[in-house]
Amino acid sequence: MVGIVGYGVYLPYYRIKFVDIAKAWNLDIKVPGEKTVPSHDETTLSLGYNATMNAMNHANINPEEIGAVFFCSISGMIESSLAQDIAIGIDTKADITIGDLNGSPRSVTSAIILCMDAIKSGRIKNGLIVGSDILVGGPGSPITSAGSEYISAAGAGALIIGENDTIADIEGVASINSSVKSRWRSLQDRYPRLGDGRFIRDYGYIANISKIGLKLMEQMNRKDYTHILLQQPHAQWVQRTLGKLGVPKQDLMKKLMAPGSIIGKFGDIGCGCIPVGLADILDQAGANDTILTISYGSGGSDALSIKVTDKIDSKRDKITPVKSFSKKKEYVNYSTHLKYNGVIEKYE
Repeated sequence: MVGIVGYGVYLPYYRIKFVDIAKAWNLDIKVPGEKTVPSHDETTLSLGYNATMNAMNHANINPEEIGAVFFCSISGMIESSLAQDIAIGIDTKADITIGDLNGSPRSVTSAIILCMDAIKSGRIKNGLIVGSDILVGGPGSPITSAGSEYISAAGAGALIIGENDTIADIEGVASINSSVKSRWRSLQDRYPRLGDGRFIRDYGYIANISKIGLKLMEQMNRKDYTHILLQQPHAQWVQRTLGKLGVPKQDLMKKLMAPGSIIGKFGDIGCGCIPVGLADILDQAGANDTILTISYGSGGSDALSIKVTDKIDSKRDKITPVKSFSKKKEYVNYSTHLKYNGVIEKYE
């Protein structure tokens, strides 16, 4: 069965607390949490490359065995192939499939499905998927909005998909599309445009994720999953959606603090959310654990039903755990946060 052969993550060293952003705008907002801040010389490519190297080490795979590379980002290059840069950087064969997918954080699960189809057809043996973003919200945007300055963050994750020596099998997939547009950005826009938060939350995020999640549960004839991983543009949105997926009210906070929940530790990392969240779960998962994974972006979702195999423990010594990136950090002030995110420049 096609599944995950290896994974890797990379998260910036610097952090800023939500309360420090609020103080910069003279707001008394005591919301716990923090987010990653990229260093001045970090890019979506460098983040993605580091995550890829960690994934290749974990999978213990030869670059020549990679038949496709997909780079997923909503903040990367407008022109130029970062997927090709990754492929050249890890020294794959020159004739592999290359794909740069953007426009939505959902592109990561779209890439997973593309790799699954290519593997099942026999065209490729293994595929590499990189999700990497440096998201920057408009200065002063409210904490209640997904895509705001408070939670827009940076990070990357990489997954290697194949059929041999899988640590987690992808048992089933389901997809849904709608006309709801959550946020958008044209070439002329420096920051994302945010629609009505409540409308997007209720009729975009919650409606689509809950509908496709329940459909996949029925398809798999499984009501309960050991872990549930959702796209995480806002913690409150995740909490409400978990309730729609059948998580009892008394267990909601426990689920929000469970492995895979990264919004309060790292922020919204866009295309990095699903691979980093999966890595956090797999770092601690046991054989036969089940993971319901649902992406979201631009009004659509892909749901994946994943089951951990008994090979999970054999590769434990080769992981670079997500927890290690939680511990190694340094906090920066608001002006440094703006400078490192390219919002302001130092006068020379």
